Amino acid sequence: MDWRTVWSVIRDFGGAAGTVLVALSVWPGSPLKKIVESWIAGRVAHQFDKQLEKHKHDLTVLADIERARLQHTLQNSAIVVQRKHEIYRRLFQQLHRAMGKVVHLFGSTSFPAFDAFDRDDLEHYMRRQRFPGTVRTAVLNAWDTDRKWAIKQLQATTRHGEIEDAQRAFARAWNYFLGNELYLPDPIAQKVHQAFQPLEKTLNLAKTQGARGDYTAWGQEASTRVTELKNLLRAELRVVDDDPGTTVAQK
Repeated sequence: MDWRTVWSVIRDFGGAAGTVLVALSVWPGSPLKKIVESWIAGRVAHQFDKQLEKHKHDLTVLADIERARLQHTLQNSAIVVQRKHEIYRRLFQQLHRAMGKVVHLFGSTSFPAFDAFDRDDLEHYMRRQRFPGTVRTAVLNAWDTDRKWAIKQLQATTRHGEIEDAQRAFARAWNYFLGNELYLPDPIAQKVHQAFQPLEKTLNLAKTQGARGDYTAWGQEASTRVTELKNLLRAELRVVDDDPGTTVAQK
């Protein structure tokens, strides 16, 4: 059989498998077998390299996707932690401010020495305390004719303004708490609720004329709960005392 016949058979049989069969069946010991085997090995190596390269590419793509997902998760976690710490600080500040204003509605209440005021002092005081215009006008009109009544109005309006300030501070702290409760662990949220309860009782007592209640005990309870909240927040923020009077943040 000449070479043209061999290649014709290989072409008609088709593919690498046909080549191997022809080489083995026609000339088992001929150089053609080595040529075919070398060609097959090259084809196999080429296909293997292509598959390996594709596999490496696929792994790289998956790694990039996972890396991006992890980076996004870490960034979100960092943002959440930063937001939580900001909320802890602001919540404690607002609650502490509200407690101060509410608790001080009772106890030693002092008013300025209104008798020593002249009309300029009186008007400056009423504007600074944001007295309504009608009250300012009525007090100024009665200052020279019925000072006792005018002073009584000054004291009553001052007291009403203090209650309104305390109510605004309470509402501001409460609304901030409600708006950010999602970021608070349950023990902290529960402690905040406990701190608001005696403050609300004290505020309602101040707003209701003639009402009675143990505002001293409520004030003490509020102070205790706020102190407990402070300790919880310090633990959450990983703040410790190395020695009395020294506060550092753990690294």
